[in-house]
Amino acid sequence: MTAFKGTYADWKLIKSRSVVQIIFEVPLHEADAAYEVLGGMPAPATERWFGIAALAPKPAQPQPVVDKPLAGAKRDWRDMAPAQQAGIRCDEPAFVAFLKEERPDDWHEATDAAECVRMICGVSSRSELTTNHAARVIWHQLDTQYGAWKALEHA
Repeated sequence: MTAFKGTYADWKLIKSRSVVQIIFEVPLHEADAAYEVLGGMPAPATERWFGIAALAPKPAQPQPVVDKPLAGAKRDWRDMAPAQQAGIRCDEPAFVAFLKEERPDDWHEATDAAECVRMICGVSSRSELTTNHAARVIWHQLDTQYGAWKALEHA
């Protein structure tokens, strides 16, 4: 086997190396095959390059009609625009505590969480998080860091 399939799950900007990590998820029962195709664990001293291609979409199947979500029903976080995510986070007291603790220099220059997020992401409005690619990457990293901070220290 020379290929495996996976779903595009996330990506992360690595500023220190000027690269982006692209994360694909592989079903657990196919993980051994993917590991074999990749040649095992990465070796830090060598690089191995791989081609990534989109699979041809399956022919459209009739989709069942889905009712609109009920008022007050929760939406999946990944389905929300980054600007909406940032708006929700900025209203969370734990996110404010995270910014104060983990980004003290940015926090001291800001008047509130929204301004702090705009400064960190380099935008003048949170709506730019949806349209500005670099700002969106920075936002996703900040939100990921917040999730880790919250899980490790403040669950």
